[in-house]
Amino acid sequence: MSFLNDLGLRRRTAYDRPAPLDYLFISPLVLTATLLYRLFLYLRGRPSLRPPSDQLPVRIVCISDTHDRTVQVPPGDVVVHAGDLTNNGAASDIQAQLDWLKTLPHRVKIVVAGNHDRFFDPEARIPDDVDSQASLDLDGLTYLQDDTSVQEIKGRRIVFFGSPHIPRRDSSCFAFQYPPSTPPWFSRVPPQTDVLVTHGPPKNHLDLGLGCPGLLREIWRIRPRLHVFGHIHSAYGTEPVYFDGLQATYERILSRPAGPLADLIPSRKWLDLIQLISQGVGGLACDWLKAGSGSNDQGGLLVNAAQAFETTNLVKSRAIVVDL
Repeated sequence: MSFLNDLGLRRRTAYDRPAPLDYLFISPLVLTATLLYRLFLYLRGRPSLRPPSDQLPVRIVCISDTHDRTVQVPPGDVVVHAGDLTNNGAASDIQAQLDWLKTLPHRVKIVVAGNHDRFFDPEARIPDDVDSQASLDLDGLTYLQDDTSVQEIKGRRIVFFGSPHIPRRDSSCFAFQYPPSTPPWFSRVPPQTDVLVTHGPPKNHLDLGLGCPGLLREIWRIRPRLHVFGHIHSAYGTEPVYFDGLQATYERILSRPAGPLADLIPSRKWLDLIQLISQGVGGLACDWLKAGSGSNDQGGLLVNAAQAFETTNLVKSRAIVVDL
């Protein structure tokens, strides 16, 4: 296996992007469905998130996973940091990152903790911080830990909700981890939320398959216009979501048992793939008949804003800017 890893044909860890052979071992059918789904999203176009013509857009700059580093942050009205400010989570390291965020010119600064930011979670704090009774200076920042913040920006009311929790994958002492069988998301996010900020991703979207199914169900319920997260560095990027039948079918395909041998046996996955193609083609035809490709404004945008590059220690300046 290490020989294939060295050739770049297999990925080394679950946190790396899948290599060519990984797709075959995971499921050729899933690969086909994923490529088709991405094609349909591309042809459909990114949903319009901009406000009506009588309102000014609010520019939101999204970053995450800076891991003790500073990055170049484009100008905007709001900067959102979706967690993992640090590597070790000591109060002094977190404070250094907070002080850097305070220097940014953005009027509103939203911060959510990540699993590495241990000081924010009393059960995961470093003993030295407990012994010294360390504290943080959050003045000028809006820190959200299962909280809502309503911000008045450019005459508009934008509702933010932030939460740091991620599914536990091992026995590590990281912060804000929950057993995958008991996700904490059920009806947790207020339905009026415009911008959802979590450290971890929802299942099957910008997550390398490591996201939370409970969080996915929650965003289906509230359908935020913008969902910002990080945690899975190698899944950096953006993805439109429309919360429609096409998306539901795609997610159902990815949730079924997969494997190259299982794909050869006629099953519901085959029917799901046919349905995916039918819904994708039908949806595009409806969009084009209505107003042309890219006209749909009834969707939202998922943003994995990890600044850390894949599974290396390298941090890049690659903030994602969204006009809402």
